Amino acid sequence: MPIRPADESDLPALAGIAVAGMTFLIERYEPGRAETLPLDPDDRLPLLRHVLATGTMFVADEGEPVGFSGAVVRDDVWHLAQLWVFPENHGRGIGGALIDAALEWGAGARAFTVVSSPHPAAETLYLRRSMFPVWTQLDVRGPPSEEPPMPDGVSELSEEDQIWVDRLDRDARGVARPEDHALFRTHGKGLALRRDGEPVGYVYVWPDGRVGPSVAADAADVPALVRAGCHLGGRRAWCLVPSTNWAALKELASLGFRAVGSSLFMASRPWPDGSRYLSSGGALG
Repeated sequence: MPIRPADESDLPALAGIAVAGMTFLIERYEPGRAETLPLDPDDRLPLLRHVLATGTMFVADEGEPVGFSGAVVRDDVWHLAQLWVFPENHGRGIGGALIDAALEWGAGARAFTVVSSPHPAAETLYLRRSMFPVWTQLDVRGPPSEEPPMPDGVSELSEEDQIWVDRLDRDARGVARPEDHALFRTHGKGLALRRDGEPVGYVYVWPDGRVGPSVAADAADVPALVRAGCHLGGRRAWCLVPSTNWAALKELASLGFRAVGSSLFMASRPWPDGSRYLSSGGALG
């Protein structure tokens, strides 16, 4: 299978592969997310461009792309940001070859992580490369029974906040990623939670209503960050929540949200427990 590095000209075709793969997974494994279909390939382009610019991407090319992988390294931790193969090409070993190209690029990292789709074959690919389950990531969606009020102490998150954001990220999720926060600030809206003038957490909200990523310094502050995100996300709010973040799940359940699907966060070494974290998604963990 010819595997080559990707370049900017590949991105529209790769976005089409990603959408085909995501549609297959939703229809087969996560029917509760069917309302999100159809997906628009153009919506994937900013993320793919970011992964290419700050990490690497590889293409399985049989005259035209049939699959691709992408990986980033943050704080010396490798993360598989993308792995998609046209559904009609599943079972041919293309996914494994694409992962191995990305792993070779990231050789020497202190840890390797991935958010696996619910496809059993995908989970097996990662197990065979020494990445093991850490937590289930629940896709939790509304609409909320009522819009929660904005908590006190919330203000806009800015580039000047990056120092304490990095500190919280390392503590709660094991890795700082300032380059990804630059993307989050460009395409989402960041909120900071402060108490007595001191920062205690942050949360992002996206145009489609997605709430996350979010990190709290203390689990007691998780509900306020969830409420802030859901207030801004409104009737469209939804979250990707580690199963270990009981505070977030309790708050979301009280607001009328429900779990409609799940994925699996996997890592090659012990990892922070995710109890104060809302995910940014599968691509950036």
